[in-house]
Amino acid sequence: MRKVMVVIGALVALGAVAGSAVAADLPEIKKRGKLLAATSGNLLPVSYVNEKNELVGYDIELAHYIEKKLGLPIDIAKLDFKGIMPGLQTGRFDAVFSNVNITEERKKIFDYSIPYSRSMIVAVVRTGVNDVKSYKDLKGKNVGGISGGADGELPAREIEKQYGEFKSFKGYPGNAELFADLAVGRIDVAISPDTAAAAFLKSRPGVGKITGEPYVVRFVGIPMQKDSKELKAVFDQSIRDMKKEGLLDKWGVQYFGIEKYSADLVDRDP
Repeated sequence: MRKVMVVIGALVALGAVAGSAVAADLPEIKKRGKLLAATSGNLLPVSYVNEKNELVGYDIELAHYIEKKLGLPIDIAKLDFKGIMPGLQTGRFDAVFSNVNITEERKKIFDYSIPYSRSMIVAVVRTGVNDVKSYKDLKGKNVGGISGGADGELPAREIEKQYGEFKSFKGYPGNAELFADLAVGRIDVAISPDTAAAAFLKSRPGVGKITGEPYVVRFVGIPMQKDSKELKAVFDQSIRDMKKEGLLDKWGVQYFGIEKYSADLVDRDP
């Protein structure tokens, strides 16, 4: 497996790809000789940096597999999530491997692969906060989530609008910062995918718990430029192959602790 090394600093990562090539469909990517991608690198357990300064995680496993199918290297730039989708839209990247939820708004701008993962958006409540039984009970609470995330800030704002104003909301660049603040009491509740929440709670038992039912369940796919038909075909078939080979289930257990993870995924564009 080719190791993906981290590009230090968001600005460096952007500069490394900006202007070097415009996102394109598969023939142009093959002519260029590499696929340009982006990830947060700060979304444990889907995309994070290990002790060897390498990007690892569920989404990075997916990228490695696709790299082999393409027969081309995938250069993955690491930057804050809030800069990733604009970078894809302006052509700095060909694809994103960073737990990007498939939403109707985003489908107007990007093409997506079929789902390779899913996000159940849940409320993670800090131990000692006893009056929150579900996402409907966050009025007057200090709430946090990933800045601009469809599984963080965006659903949090929807919850606030429907069920009452928070005392405060704080946006974070990644899960590490989000859950660190939950652990020390800077926020009462984190809005997060259940996969990330489960990984955190496993590593820090007693700090908090997932409470109530999910706010929403969304599929996760690989976003790419509009009309990337040949690239999408490779991504879709690679995901089907990974599912058939049992890799999505293997990584679901490895990174999320969830058995039969692929059972909830659909083999179509949602």
